[in-house]
Amino acid sequence: MHTSELTPAVLKELRRPRPYPAVSLLMPTHRTRPERDQDFIRLRNLLSEARKRLQQDPQVERDARLELENVLREESFREFDDIVYAGDGLLLLAAPGEQLQTWQLTTSVDLPTRVEFSDTYLTRALVSARLHARPYYVLVLDQEMSRLWIGEGERLTEVEDHGFPAPPEIPDPEDAIPGPIYGRNPSSIRDERIRQYVTDVDERLTRALDAQPLPLFVVGGVEVLSRFEQISRHAAKLAGRVEAAGQDTDSWPKLSERIAPAREEYARELVRQDLAALDDARSAKRFSGGLAEVWSVVADRRASLLLVEENFAAAGRIDAERQLHPVELPDEGPPPEGVETDIVDTLVETALDGDAEVRFVPDGTLTEDGRVAAVVRY
Repeated sequence: MHTSELTPAVLKELRRPRPYPAVSLLMPTHRTRPERDQDFIRLRNLLSEARKRLQQDPQVERDARLELENVLREESFREFDDIVYAGDGLLLLAAPGEQLQTWQLTTSVDLPTRVEFSDTYLTRALVSARLHARPYYVLVLDQEMSRLWIGEGERLTEVEDHGFPAPPEIPDPEDAIPGPIYGRNPSSIRDERIRQYVTDVDERLTRALDAQPLPLFVVGGVEVLSRFEQISRHAAKLAGRVEAAGQDTDSWPKLSERIAPAREEYARELVRQDLAALDDARSAKRFSGGLAEVWSVVADRRASLLLVEENFAAAGRIDAERQLHPVELPDEGPPPEGVETDIVDTLVETALDGDAEVRFVPDGTLTEDGRVAAVVRY
C-alpha cells in the first residue's frame, strides 16, 4: 500500500487498540543504487531483530509469538523483493490474528529504523510521510476515456474505483448515418453528448472526493475543459488545469512531468495563503510560534492550522503537566529516559487529532518563528 491510500477511515482503523503485541517495523529505503542494493539486507536484519524480541518479551503469549514469528520470516518477503524500491521508506504492521500490512512511504525527510511493540500500531511516520507527499488527484478528461490518478510527490497511481476509468456512452447509431441529417443539428447533438459525458464523469469524481478529499488537477483539451468548468460542482476548487488533449494513454511518468508546473504553482500559492493566514493571526492575537508554545495550543486542541518546516526535527520531553521541553540529544549513545526523539511527529499527530490542518512549508519559511507556527482558534 502507498501513503496516498491513507484515508481518514484507514488511519482510524490503524490507530485502534490491538492485542499485544502490535508490531511495527520502520526503515528507510532507496530508489537508486548503490544504496538500494543494501535495503533487503536491512529488511532481513530488521525482521531478525523483531523475531528475537518476540522470543525475549515475557508479555508475548506463546501462540501470538509463534504466529508472528511465522509472519516475520525472511521467506515471507521473497515475493516482495521490489517493495524496498518503490519509495523512500517501508512500514510493516503485524498483529495476532491479522494479515501483514506493507506500506511504502514517499517522503522528503530521513526516516529512522525502528522496531516497536505496543497495543497500537506506529502511525506517526505514515501520517508524516503522507503530509510530506502532499497527495492529490489528477483527472485526465478525454472524449475517448477519462481516467483518475492519485499522486504522492511525483509518483502517480491510477484509481480503479468510483467508476474510473470512465468511458463515454455508446454513440447513437444515427450519428453514423452518412449524408445530411434533415431537421437535426449534428453540432448540437455532439455538444449535448459532451455535456452528458462530463456530467457523468463529475458524478464519479464526486464519489472519489467524498471518500478522500484531495487537491484536484484536471488535464484535457480546451473544449472539454471549458465544459467541465461550466458543469462541475468542483470547478471552483481546482488546484490547477493543464490544456492538453489526448492524454488518456499517457504513462504516469509522462503525465507527472506534464502537470509538474501546475503542481509547483499550487504549492507556491498555498505557502502564500498560509503566510497571509499567519499575518492575520498575529494581528488578531491568535498566533503561536516556537516548539514549546505551539505544543501548548496543539495539546489543548486550540490550533486550527499548524505549519512546520519540511526538515524540522527536534527532540523533547513532555512532563506530567503536558508541557513540552525541548532537549538536546547527546552525540553518542541512547537518548535520556523519557525523551522523544521525534517530538515533531508527535506534534503533527496531536494536531491532526485536534482537527487542525497541518502543512509542511519549505525550509527557511518560518525561521523567525522557530521553524513551527500555528493559527489559534481562540
